[in-house]
Amino acid sequence: METVANAVHLPPLDNPHEREAVGIELEVTLQELIDLSLIGKQLHWSVVGPGARSVHLFLDELVGQWRELADVVAERAVTLGFVPDGQAGAVSKGYRVEPVPVHSTADHVVLWELARRVAGVAERIRERLVPIGAADLVTQDVLVDVVRTLEKQQWLLRTQLAEKV
Repeated sequence: METVANAVHLPPLDNPHEREAVGIELEVTLQELIDLSLIGKQLHWSVVGPGARSVHLFLDELVGQWRELADVVAERAVTLGFVPDGQAGAVSKGYRVEPVPVHSTADHVVLWELARRVAGVAERIRERLVPIGAADLVTQDVLVDVVRTLEKQQWLLRTQLAEKV
């Protein structure tokens, strides 16, 4: 039930159902970013090969960026009055990002596998941009920043893959 205190302090959206729908889309995005960060750490621990050290360090940077993006996305949801679930159970139930095998993985394979997953997440978020924008341009802007960051990361992953060829 919306109280006067809640209504006064929530950003205006024309339709209360839009608030819920936008919140759910933000929650999906949050869970994908958390999933990417967990996969990034798994690959971070299992990378082997001549470029393992540089890939290992790069993965730490990426994981940190995904965690920061997840925080921005979650805070936008809360700002709208929607509390997203970013707990392990919710993330594993959503299972949107393909898991990686748990074994030692060559540095170039790590880069390739991660690039595929980052691209998939960026594409799914892109699909949300128009519907989100119709409901809330500020939230759309948050997601545009997420896509911008993920696509830059794709480029950096591609450049490292090109060096391996």
